Amino acid sequence: MKKTRNLLVLETRASEMEAAQQALLELQGEYKALVPLDAQKANEEEIQKVFACNKSVICANLDPELATKFSNRISIPAYLVPNITRSPLTIDLGGDIRRQFALIVDMYDLDIGDHVTNDSGLVEEATKFNCGYCGYFDGSTKEAIKTIYKSPNFFVFTTIGQFIPAYLLIIPNEHVMSISQLDRARQQEFLEIVEDVQYILRLAFHSTKFLIWENGTAAGGHGKAKDSLVHAHVHVAASKMTPESIQKLSGFPLTRVPFEDLSSYGENSYLLVCSDDCYSWWINDDPELYIPRQYIRQLLAEEHGVPKVWNWRTNPFHEKRIEATDFIHTILNLHWESLPKRIQDRTQDFMSAYDA
Repeated sequence: MKKTRNLLVLETRASEMEAAQQALLELQGEYKALVPLDAQKANEEEIQKVFACNKSVICANLDPELATKFSNRISIPAYLVPNITRSPLTIDLGGDIRRQFALIVDMYDLDIGDHVTNDSGLVEEATKFNCGYCGYFDGSTKEAIKTIYKSPNFFVFTTIGQFIPAYLLIIPNEHVMSISQLDRARQQEFLEIVEDVQYILRLAFHSTKFLIWENGTAAGGHGKAKDSLVHAHVHVAASKMTPESIQKLSGFPLTRVPFEDLSSYGENSYLLVCSDDCYSWWINDDPELYIPRQYIRQLLAEEHGVPKVWNWRTNPFHEKRIEATDFIHTILNLHWESLPKRIQDRTQDFMSAYDA
């Protein structure tokens, strides 16, 4: 997993400090999880404030005594004139700062967030007319994947990036940004589906523990990257992680919230997680907090021993998705007579689609 909460220090000569400060200005507001600090403001308190938001700091010529307090410090030599010690891990203050810095970030495997130009920032980016899930639901988007489970207001299928078999998505038919926008009746229906999905995954893959989570999109889709899916979708996957363990792993807080109180959230993007009892829901909707892309998927991939394959954009696993769907069909067919009636009713179309 790429590292957040880094202290990046441009180490330069006093005579080149003005050029270093200009370089910091070029990076100001460029990335969602990088905060440039003026040398005069780069004290321990200000740095820790940035770290509390899961972001990184970049500054120039940090006081040596202060620098020793941070084990996550990365020193980057910066020069204004050619220097024989220059390497790909140095900055030429007279060159293209953004390009050089991007290379260094990659070399150190740092997570400084999306470039701000990838932020939609517009309501129209999140309309149903350019939504992949809405297209799938109304038939305008064709996929080889079949809907496994369908209720009056939701559908369930496997996910792009199916790096483990026991992993399903719950998606509302209506184009809403997050499940916080569900009314009370649909909230109750959703909880029924979570129960049924766990039953199906337990039956098919013998999973005993599950994690449920949602990366809720803010009202109107604000703040989401242009290539994000801005239609509510909830993940259910085999996992021994809990909200408490995720807090410990992530270093940022989650607040317990009754599920019926979710309607008071949704103005900001949020991370919502729940263990398999469906009673203990935890949330963080702090707009200042940086949560890495597909963060829970990153943790899940590490838990299952496949840390490099969490990104569904680069690892879609279409074949594994089809395999998981086919296997679920086989298991449901094998156990059809003993399935709860609600699951039978809501998977009937799925079973018929294979028979056709």
